[in-house]
Amino acid sequence: MSWAVTEAASITVNLFDHDLRHMARFAVPLDDPQMNVRANGQLVAAGDKHQIVVLDHNGAVQWRSDWHRLGAAAGVDFDLDGDHILWVRLAGTKELVAIHATTGKEIHRTPLPGPEAAWFVHRPVDTWTGLALLHPDPSPAMLIGLDAEHIVLRPLVGHDLAGFSPAGHRYLTMALDGFLSVRDVTTDIVIAERHLEDLPNTPPGLACWRYLDRAVFLTDELILIAVSTADLPDDAEEHLLLSACSLRCRSQMRYPHPHRSGSIYPAQQPSRWLTRHHEEDLLRLWQLDGRLDDEPLPGQIALL
Repeated sequence: MSWAVTEAASITVNLFDHDLRHMARFAVPLDDPQMNVRANGQLVAAGDKHQIVVLDHNGAVQWRSDWHRLGAAAGVDFDLDGDHILWVRLAGTKELVAIHATTGKEIHRTPLPGPEAAWFVHRPVDTWTGLALLHPDPSPAMLIGLDAEHIVLRPLVGHDLAGFSPAGHRYLTMALDGFLSVRDVTTDIVIAERHLEDLPNTPPGLACWRYLDRAVFLTDELILIAVSTADLPDDAEEHLLLSACSLRCRSQMRYPHPHRSGSIYPAQQPSRWLTRHHEEDLLRLWQLDGRLDDEPLPGQIALL
């Protein structure tokens, strides 16, 4: 997978590799800079309120389509997986559509009732992709995939789907009011489930943090979460490292640079994550020290 980053003032996409090295920059033939973009190792899918276009990594257009041709009245949620399948959630018709990303040919569509907003979650080990629908709480979540060119849906349980472990055997769910759980993908059995108020070994100074903004697996044993409190400004938060087996607090992250609310993003490689400084539009890639395991480790986590 590659990272695709848009520019606020132009209809332009920048591509980066896993080491955050700049690979390409090209204009996208859309009308609105407020576009959604997804990328894999060979293709980029970009969509605004009116249409979607798929390009290769040199910026050459492979195909494009107005949303209404797929049955959508306006911009929709979509994802591009590693097998070149473009997944599209049509809120108006309550359908999920699978499309060959290289040709634009529709493979299959299936009814998918529920709320309008949706988001997709990458699963690193196979062709299954996570999908969650926003509201009601807890959000309906599922694994989606293809079997003989037919869409297969497998429900997941818990709160909002946040991510999968690097090995793909566990999934992480979270709720804004502070509940966090780790479950087995095959059985949905709870491995660990806690509220922020009940995380063992949390530093005393963090007792007031009540809201869970984001959570990501870093390794099969470690989870990074962003927490905040309504008593502080919107850009105030802390990042905590937790054990994926017990949700015990391992450490409070202390960065050499400032960060802002909602800044954690999965990097799709074990031990790595991204932060974005919203005021500076600065993207940083972080990595845990390779010596880290799931034993108690006091103080600051070493960063490379």
